[in-house]
Amino acid sequence: MSVSAVELWNQSAFLAINAGVQAPAFVITIAKILANWTINLAMILMIHAWVRRGRAVRFALLDATCAALIGLGIAQGISAIWYHPRPFEIGLGRQLLDHAAEASFPSDHATLMFSLAIPLLFCAESRRWGGALLLLGFAVAWSRIYLGVHFPLDMLGAFVVAAFASFLIRMADPLLHRLFYPRLVSIYETALRRLGLPGAIFPRNL
Repeated sequence: MSVSAVELWNQSAFLAINAGVQAPAFVITIAKILANWTINLAMILMIHAWVRRGRAVRFALLDATCAALIGLGIAQGISAIWYHPRPFEIGLGRQLLDHAAEASFPSDHATLMFSLAIPLLFCAESRRWGGALLLLGFAVAWSRIYLGVHFPLDMLGAFVVAAFASFLIRMADPLLHRLFYPRLVSIYETALRRLGLPGAIFPRNL
Protein backbone atom coordinates (compact mmCIF):
# COMPACT_ATOMS: atom_id res chain seq x y z
CA MET A 1 0.00 0.00 0.00
CA SER A 2 1.44 3.38 -0.99
CA VAL A 3 1.91 6.28 1.38
CA SER A 4 -0.86 8.21 -0.33
CA ALA A 5 -3.23 5.25 0.06
CA VAL A 6 -2.41 4.99 3.77
CA GLU A 7 -3.01 8.71 4.22
CA LEU A 8 -6.28 8.47 2.30
CA TRP A 9 -7.41 5.66 4.62
CA ASN A 10 -6.26 7.66 7.64
CA GLN A 11 -8.31 10.67 6.62
CA SER A 12 -11.36 8.58 5.68
CA ALA A 13 -11.25 6.73 9.02
CA PHE A 14 -10.90 10.05 10.81
CA LEU A 15 -13.99 11.47 9.10
CA ALA A 16 -15.94 8.32 9.98
CA ILE A 17 -15.16 8.81 13.70
CA ASN A 18 -14.99 12.61 14.01
CA ALA A 19 -18.08 14.34 15.42
CA GLY A 20 -20.36 15.54 12.65
CA VAL A 21 -22.59 18.59 12.71
CA GLN A 22 -25.41 16.44 14.07
CA ALA A 23 -23.33 15.03 16.95
CA PRO A 24 -25.33 15.05 20.22
CA ALA A 25 -24.13 17.58 22.77
CA PHE A 26 -24.02 14.99 25.56
CA VAL A 27 -21.72 12.73 23.51
CA ILE A 28 -19.40 15.66 22.87
CA THR A 29 -19.38 16.41 26.61
CA ILE A 30 -18.53 12.78 27.43
CA ALA A 31 -15.75 12.83 24.83
CA LYS A 32 -14.27 16.00 26.35
CA ILE A 33 -14.32 14.44 29.83
CA LEU A 34 -12.57 11.34 28.51
CA ALA A 35 -10.03 13.39 26.56
CA ASN A 36 -9.17 15.69 29.47
CA TRP A 37 -9.63 13.65 32.65
CA THR A 38 -8.95 9.99 31.87
CA ILE A 39 -5.23 10.25 32.62
CA ASN A 40 -6.06 11.69 36.06
CA LEU A 41 -8.36 8.73 36.70
CA ALA A 42 -5.60 6.35 35.61
CA MET A 43 -3.20 7.96 38.10
CA ILE A 44 -5.75 7.59 40.90
CA LEU A 45 -6.26 3.91 40.06
CA MET A 46 -2.52 3.30 40.03
CA ILE A 47 -1.96 5.07 43.34
CA HIS A 48 -4.78 3.07 44.91
CA ALA A 49 -3.32 -0.18 43.57
CA TRP A 50 0.16 0.76 44.84
CA VAL A 51 -1.07 1.57 48.35
CA ARG A 52 -3.51 -1.31 48.78
CA ARG A 53 -1.99 -4.18 46.80
CA GLY A 54 1.05 -6.36 47.35
CA ARG A 55 4.59 -6.72 46.04
CA ALA A 56 3.68 -8.28 42.67
CA VAL A 57 1.26 -5.47 41.81
CA ARG A 58 3.73 -2.82 42.95
CA PHE A 59 6.45 -4.30 40.75
CA ALA A 60 4.00 -4.35 37.82
CA LEU A 61 3.15 -0.71 38.50
CA LEU A 62 6.84 0.16 38.43
CA ASP A 63 7.12 -1.70 35.11
CA ALA A 64 4.21 0.36 33.81
CA THR A 65 5.79 3.62 34.98
CA CYS A 66 9.10 2.78 33.31
CA ALA A 67 7.34 1.74 30.10
CA ALA A 68 5.38 5.00 30.09
CA LEU A 69 8.56 7.06 30.44
CA ILE A 70 10.25 5.16 27.62
CA GLY A 71 7.14 5.26 25.45
CA LEU A 72 6.72 9.01 25.86
CA GLY A 73 10.41 9.52 25.11
CA ILE A 74 10.09 7.53 21.88
CA ALA A 75 6.90 9.37 20.94
CA GLN A 76 8.57 12.73 21.45
CA GLY A 77 11.51 11.60 19.36
CA ILE A 78 9.25 10.54 16.49
CA SER A 79 7.37 13.85 16.64
CA ALA A 80 10.65 15.78 16.54
CA ILE A 81 11.93 13.85 13.52
CA TRP A 82 8.72 13.65 11.48
CA TYR A 83 5.99 16.26 11.50
CA HIS A 84 2.47 15.10 10.68
CA PRO A 85 -0.17 17.85 10.85
CA ARG A 86 -3.31 17.52 12.92
CA PRO A 87 -6.68 17.28 11.17
CA PHE A 88 -7.63 20.89 11.91
CA GLU A 89 -4.35 22.10 10.40
CA ILE A 90 -5.41 20.80 7.00
CA GLY A 91 -9.04 21.85 7.41
CA LEU A 92 -10.35 18.33 7.88
CA GLY A 93 -13.41 17.56 10.00
CA ARG A 94 -14.51 19.47 13.11
CA GLN A 95 -12.23 20.54 15.95
CA LEU A 96 -14.12 20.52 19.26
CA LEU A 97 -11.14 20.52 21.63
CA ASP A 98 -8.56 23.28 21.97
CA HIS A 99 -5.10 22.08 20.99
CA ALA A 100 -1.85 23.60 19.79
CA ALA A 101 -0.85 23.05 16.18
CA GLU A 102 1.93 20.52 16.78
CA ALA A 103 2.91 17.10 15.46
CA SER A 104 0.08 14.61 15.81
CA PHE A 105 1.92 11.28 15.38
CA PRO A 106 1.94 9.42 17.68
CA SER A 107 -0.55 10.57 20.31
CA ASP A 108 1.17 11.30 23.64
CA HIS A 109 -2.06 10.73 25.58
CA ALA A 110 -2.66 7.32 24.01
CA THR A 111 1.02 6.38 24.29
CA LEU A 112 0.91 7.08 28.01
CA MET A 113 -2.32 5.14 28.58
CA PHE A 114 -1.29 2.11 26.54
CA SER A 115 2.22 2.09 28.06
CA LEU A 116 0.70 2.00 31.53
CA ALA A 117 -1.80 -0.71 30.61
CA ILE A 118 0.27 -3.28 28.71
CA PRO A 119 2.86 -4.11 31.43
CA LEU A 120 0.05 -4.60 33.94
CA LEU A 121 -1.48 -7.22 31.65
CA PHE A 122 1.70 -9.32 31.88
CA CYS A 123 1.21 -9.92 35.62
CA ALA A 124 -1.69 -12.08 36.81
CA GLU A 125 -2.11 -10.06 40.02
CA SER A 126 -2.42 -6.76 38.12
CA ARG A 127 -4.23 -7.97 35.01
CA ARG A 128 -7.61 -6.50 35.93
CA TRP A 129 -5.95 -3.13 36.55
CA GLY A 130 -4.26 -3.41 33.17
CA GLY A 131 -7.55 -4.29 31.52
CA ALA A 132 -9.20 -1.24 33.07
CA LEU A 133 -6.40 1.06 31.89
CA LEU A 134 -6.46 -0.50 28.42
CA LEU A 135 -10.17 0.26 28.13
CA LEU A 136 -9.51 3.80 29.31
CA GLY A 137 -6.75 4.05 26.70
CA PHE A 138 -9.14 3.09 23.92
CA ALA A 139 -11.63 5.62 25.31
CA VAL A 140 -8.97 8.35 25.16
CA ALA A 141 -8.06 7.32 21.61
CA TRP A 142 -11.69 7.50 20.47
CA SER A 143 -12.37 10.80 22.20
CA ARG A 144 -9.42 12.64 20.72
CA ILE A 145 -10.29 11.50 17.21
CA TYR A 146 -13.96 12.28 17.79
CA LEU A 147 -13.07 15.79 18.94
CA GLY A 148 -10.87 16.42 15.91
CA VAL A 149 -7.34 16.66 17.29
CA HIS A 150 -5.92 13.29 16.19
CA PHE A 151 -6.02 10.79 13.34
CA PRO A 152 -6.65 7.05 13.81
CA LEU A 153 -3.07 6.26 12.78
CA ASP A 154 -1.85 8.50 15.60
CA MET A 155 -3.51 6.05 17.97
CA LEU A 156 -2.27 2.96 16.18
CA GLY A 157 1.23 4.42 16.29
CA ALA A 158 0.81 5.11 20.00
CA PHE A 159 -0.16 1.48 20.63
CA VAL A 160 2.87 0.20 18.69
CA VAL A 161 5.21 2.55 20.59
CA ALA A 162 3.66 1.46 23.90
CA ALA A 163 3.97 -2.21 23.01
CA PHE A 164 7.64 -1.73 22.09
CA ALA A 165 8.38 0.17 25.31
CA SER A 166 6.60 -2.54 27.30
CA PHE A 167 8.65 -5.23 25.52
CA LEU A 168 11.88 -3.45 26.47
CA ILE A 169 10.82 -3.34 30.11
CA ARG A 170 9.77 -6.98 29.96
CA MET A 171 13.26 -7.90 28.77
CA ALA A 172 14.81 -5.91 31.62
CA ASP A 173 12.46 -7.35 34.26
CA PRO A 174 14.90 -9.89 35.77
CA LEU A 175 17.36 -7.09 36.57
CA LEU A 176 14.75 -4.54 37.61
CA HIS A 177 12.84 -6.95 39.85
CA ARG A 178 15.99 -8.24 41.55
CA LEU A 179 18.04 -5.09 42.06
CA PHE A 180 15.98 -1.93 41.78
CA TYR A 181 12.31 -2.47 42.60
CA PRO A 182 12.86 -4.05 46.04
CA ARG A 183 14.89 -0.99 47.03
CA LEU A 184 12.19 1.39 45.83
CA VAL A 185 9.50 -0.49 47.76
CA SER A 186 11.74 -0.53 50.83
CA ILE A 187 12.24 3.26 50.57
CA TYR A 188 8.47 3.72 50.32
CA GLU A 189 7.72 1.57 53.36
CA THR A 190 10.50 3.21 55.37
CA ALA A 191 8.95 6.60 54.57
CA LEU A 192 5.57 5.35 55.78
CA ARG A 193 7.04 4.25 59.09
CA ARG A 194 8.95 7.47 59.65
CA LEU A 195 5.89 9.55 58.84
CA GLY A 196 3.83 7.44 61.25
CA LEU A 197 1.10 6.82 58.70
CA PRO A 198 -1.52 4.28 59.86
CA GLY A 199 -0.92 0.74 58.66
CA ALA A 200 -4.65 0.14 58.20
CA ILE A 201 -4.67 2.72 55.39
CA PHE A 202 -1.09 2.29 54.18
CA PRO A 203 -0.29 -1.43 54.57
CA ARG A 204 3.34 -2.53 54.92
CA ASN A 205 5.14 -5.71 53.90
CA LEU A 206 2.37 -6.81 51.53
